[in-house]
Amino acid sequence: MLRGIEHAVRIRFLHTRYPHLGSHSGYVQFVQALDKNRFHCSVRASSGSDIDVPSWLVPARPLYKQLVARSQMPWYKQSDLHAELIAFGGGITGRFDIIHFLDGEHSGRYLPQLVKGSGSARPKTVATFHQPPELLKDLLHVGSLRCLDQIVLMSPSQLDFFRPYVAEEKLNVILHGVDTTFFGPKPRLNSSESVRCITVGHWLRDWRTFVHVARAMPEVQFDVVSSRDRVGESLANVQVHRDLDDAALAALYREADILFLPLLESTANNALLEGLASGLAIVASDLEATRAYVPNGAAILVENRPDDFVLAIRRLKTDPALLQEMKTRARVRAEELSWPRLARSYEALYSRLAAPRPGR
Repeated sequence: MLRGIEHAVRIRFLHTRYPHLGSHSGYVQFVQALDKNRFHCSVRASSGSDIDVPSWLVPARPLYKQLVARSQMPWYKQSDLHAELIAFGGGITGRFDIIHFLDGEHSGRYLPQLVKGSGSARPKTVATFHQPPELLKDLLHVGSLRCLDQIVLMSPSQLDFFRPYVAEEKLNVILHGVDTTFFGPKPRLNSSESVRCITVGHWLRDWRTFVHVARAMPEVQFDVVSSRDRVGESLANVQVHRDLDDAALAALYREADILFLPLLESTANNALLEGLASGLAIVASDLEATRAYVPNGAAILVENRPDDFVLAIRRLKTDPALLQEMKTRARVRAEELSWPRLARSYEALYSRLAAPRPGR
C-alpha cells in the first residue's frame, strides 16, 4: 500500500514496437521490474504504422488520416492515434491513474490536451523522449509538451532543449537500463593477444569511421549486428550478422572483447548498455550522453577521429591487464544501471503523481 494512496497505482503504458529489438532489449523492459503489488500495469504496443488499425475502423480512416496529418509530428501514425484514443477512454472512465507514453516522439499528440480539461479526477500523463536535441526540434509538437504532467529524459544532454517549453520541476533524467541477468560476461580462463570487436545497431552510427578503423586493423575481427546496414562486408575482417534471436545476440556479445561504438549522436543506447552488461571494454564516441552512461573511466571515449579509435583499440589489444580492468568496470557499471535499480526511480515518480494533493 502506498502512503496516502488507497489503491495500487494503475498505469497504462503506450509504446512503439520495434521489430529489431528482442524480448530482453529496449525501454519497455523496466515495466516488468516495477513492484506489482504497488503498481498495476497494462502495456499496449503500436506498430508505428498508418495501416495497423482494426478493420471495423475503416470508415473512420479519413478522420484518422486528417488528424495524423495535422499532428505536426512526422513519426506519429494512425496506430499511435488509435492507441491514444483507447487510452483516453480508459482514463476518463477512471481505469487508469497514469498514462505513460514510452516513445514520446511517436505518441502523446492529442491525449494530454484532452485529459487536461476533463476534471480533477483525470489521469496524469507522462512521456519519455529518446532522441537528441538536433532531431527533437523537428519531431515534437510544443503545445502537447506543455500539457504533460511529467517528462522523462534519457540523458542530461536533452535538458536544454526542453527547458524553454516545460517547467523544471516536470523534467526528470532517468538513465536507460539493461537486463543484467540475460546479458552477462563469459568467464575467460586464458588471456590472448587477439581481440574481437563488436558493433551493434544502426541508428546514428558513424559507419564512415567504422570502415576506416576496420580497414586500418586487418588483424582484428569486427562483428557487426545490424538489421539495415551492410557496412564493411567487403572487408575480410568484418562479418555482418542479421536476424539474430536473443540468445544468439547475447552469445555474440560474450565472444567479443570490445564494444566499438562510433556514434554521430546519442542519448541512450541499447548496444552500449548490453555491451556493459556483457563485460566488454567500451570504445565509443565522446558525447555528453555517453559520458553520462560510462563515467569515471568505465570506457575509453574519443572524439570521432578514426585514427583515435585505432589507437584506443590498439592500446587495449596490447595491454591485457587494462583490457581486463575495463571489462570489470563495465560489468560494475551495468549493475548500477540494471532495471530493478532504475525501476525505483520510476516508482518514486509515479507515487508523486498519484498522491492526492494537500487539502483534498
